[in-house]
Amino acid sequence: MKKRYGIVIMLAALAALLLMSIPAAAPAATSLNPYEKQLISLINKQRAKRHLAALRINPKLMASSRAHSAEMASCKYFAHESANGEAFSVRIVNHGYSRTGYRTWKAGENLYWGAGLYSSPYLVVQGWMKSPSHRRVILTKTFRDIGVGAIMAEDGYGDCSGPVWFFTLDAGRRSR
Repeated sequence: MKKRYGIVIMLAALAALLLMSIPAAAPAATSLNPYEKQLISLINKQRAKRHLAALRINPKLMASSRAHSAEMASCKYFAHESANGEAFSVRIVNHGYSRTGYRTWKAGENLYWGAGLYSSPYLVVQGWMKSPSHRRVILTKTFRDIGVGAIMAEDGYGDCSGPVWFFTLDAGRRSR
């Protein structure tokens, strides 16, 4: 009986050690639509050409950028400010990319909309790279995090009556 009791204790201790060695579950991966995947890849290629660190997908920036692209598509406007006049930095913070607890906080945003061939992620990134202010966001050395939103408005925008894509790129860095 004592021998069986000793084996049970030893097995319980071994099980506890095994459970403690299993890493905590990682947060669920953010799923990206094909345009979002292409945007991030193309942006990181531009950074790699200049020996800059690749930007990592941040779920909070993803939520912010997707929400803004969706709002622009549904409300038929194009601006960094939200429909209620809220600045992009406030929107990013409201989606959880908070300044609280961080020594430094920096963020930037690029927008684009296009239809047909002009909605190609390749042309979106090329357009941003040709604009000094948009290029600066992509190539900011200190940025480490990225979120992109690529949302289609089926019913058009502006002079375009067919499908139109709205793109938002939010990039940032927080450090303690």
